[in-house]
Amino acid sequence: MLEPSAGTLAAFLNATAELDDFGFGDLGFTLTSSTFGGFQKEKIMNDNIKAGKSSPTGTLPRHFYSLDALRGLAAFAVVFWHWHHFFYRGTALQPNFDVSRQPLFALFQPFYMDGWRAVDLFFCLSGFIFFWLYSDKISRRQMPGSNFFILRFSRLYPLHLLTLIIVMAGQKWMMALQGSYFVVPNNDLYHFLLQTAFASSWGFEKGYSFNAPIWSVSVEILCYAAFFITCLFRFNRWWCLVPAACAGCLLRHIGQDLHDNSMEHLGGGIFGFFVGALAFQVFEWLNVNVRKLVLPALSCLAVLLWIFIPLDAHYDLTMRAYKAICGSGFYFHGKDIGKCIVDNLSSVSFELFLFPVTIVTLALWETRRGTLGRRLAWLGNISYSSYLLHFPLQIVFAGMAMWLGIQSSFFYSPVALLMFFGALIPLSLLSYKYFERPCQSFLRDYMIKRPATIHIPIAVARVKAASPIDADP
Repeated sequence: MLEPSAGTLAAFLNATAELDDFGFGDLGFTLTSSTFGGFQKEKIMNDNIKAGKSSPTGTLPRHFYSLDALRGLAAFAVVFWHWHHFFYRGTALQPNFDVSRQPLFALFQPFYMDGWRAVDLFFCLSGFIFFWLYSDKISRRQMPGSNFFILRFSRLYPLHLLTLIIVMAGQKWMMALQGSYFVVPNNDLYHFLLQTAFASSWGFEKGYSFNAPIWSVSVEILCYAAFFITCLFRFNRWWCLVPAACAGCLLRHIGQDLHDNSMEHLGGGIFGFFVGALAFQVFEWLNVNVRKLVLPALSCLAVLLWIFIPLDAHYDLTMRAYKAICGSGFYFHGKDIGKCIVDNLSSVSFELFLFPVTIVTLALWETRRGTLGRRLAWLGNISYSSYLLHFPLQIVFAGMAMWLGIQSSFFYSPVALLMFFGALIPLSLLSYKYFERPCQSFLRDYMIKRPATIHIPIAVARVKAASPIDADP
């Protein structure tokens, strides 16, 4: 009896590969068969590690733990940014709200002031990771569209639906307590139906509704569709991705000019996602072609950008330098062209420079080291749950304070911050382990068609356990 070749086994293994939970996981699988005489090989490196394509120091890691940690920190940044919700009276911010009195403001000032930028970091991270994991699979027709969207649906929808129902009940409670909704005004049937379809930020809405932070996930759904089409028709090269990123940037600026939140959000999402995709292609090239000395230089650049770009955003350093150097400017048809260029570059400096350079630097370090930030990777596991649970939890805290007669000034206290995160983090961990993962597994087992059983000759049992795929004879 002939033994199956290494190619046959590899095809079988690839056919049984399962994708991770949110595009950041360890894309492994388990091979188990009684015909193997009890042989079991787990977590075999998948073809997204480029099938043995090596960097100067080895293959790509199976899991970017550092990017997991970065994603988790970004989710917490959004929580800080939304802390001012506790100082709303109904759906309007109290006029006496003092941003500088928020708890531990001196320590967390960047999060309180600029935490909203973390959403753009989410988009950039998604573009990087999705092109790493799925781009080649889709372009080679190894990832059916149905499976791709089932994977996304099973990861995102269960918690979205749960928090939508919790917020609906919470807003009814707040209406009974204070005669108005909490922060978000549009909590009617029409917006509920939009929310159930993940369409809360597609241009059909009249404003934020229910669990408002879900707007970024709504935009990301459209980014997934654009990503899949891009890869399916093999437009996943840099010369195709640059126009896509530029189109997103243009759409965002038009939305800002028209004061159209939906257009601005959608444009920003597309821009960040495809900048992340370009960052992955830069990472691939650097990982293979550039010497080790470039990595310390890139790290220094990332540190300098983290110092300069936030300062520039608040103090207009680039524009001041332009005026100091160029004086009256460069005018064309009565318009200062230089000022327009500086303004436009400054407005996208986080998404175009800071975030992609940071992601590429972390990914390169992790590739060289093998792992980086593994102990903080749990932050990535709870990033989605903490992002979606923090607003429902705010309703609970604000409603309880109102019911107990506690003034909103209590939320200026560090004790309030400690209590809130002391509840949010355990809830997020429990949600991830006991709700999100089980729901995800159930939906995937139910909805994804598994490949037919493959009968492999008993001779395969003679394959060595330490090396399950031998060379062709």
